[in-house]
Amino acid sequence: MTERVSSLTDLAVHPSYEQLRDSATGEAASAWQTADRELSKLHNLYQELKQDERYQEQYKAEQAWNAYEKAKDRIVADKEKAREALAKQARSAQRSSTPVPQGEAITTQEATRLVASQNEASRVVRKIERAQNVKGPLQRSSVDILREEYGKGLEVGGTHGGAICRGVLAAADELGIDTDSVVDPFRKERHRESLERAQHASRLMDLISSNVPEPPFARPG
Repeated sequence: MTERVSSLTDLAVHPSYEQLRDSATGEAASAWQTADRELSKLHNLYQELKQDERYQEQYKAEQAWNAYEKAKDRIVADKEKAREALAKQARSAQRSSTPVPQGEAITTQEATRLVASQNEASRVVRKIERAQNVKGPLQRSSVDILREEYGKGLEVGGTHGGAICRGVLAAADELGIDTDSVVDPFRKERHRESLERAQHASRLMDLISSNVPEPPFARPG
């Protein structure tokens, strides 16, 4: 097995498929590599049968299609498992890429925090709507107001600050504004590393095809 790529920065400017696959970690890496090993076995069997002159085409076709039917569902399942694991990694890294007050999170299920966050979201949306009624050079952009409020939440900290930050994210979502454009100025190096991991995991998901190549022989019957 190819040695795992130690970090994202170790990848070449134009990395190979194997380099990208081996940059995956955890359950995603295990399932992806298992699927590729099974695919490689199928491919090798197809080639061996094509080149083996001892057998007739009917026999080769039967052997190849039997192997395909046995392996197909396992390969598809492992690929789906890898994609799901990468999606989970991407979501987790994306959450970690968003600065929040210490002890707080960008989402909550706690009733008190949830209500406070919803109230802050409504307040921020109203503030933006009022700002849109101001004409001329004093008019402020929605993104600027969202950033100002988010910075305020980080500065205030604690439960109140967490509610402000969550409210700003909810307001941005309601207004159709990309949240990255709001929080990016507040990101530190660790947040940017998490963002890079999230983006990398998303790119890896696009590489995993659900296709399993069929044998190069006519299906028997």
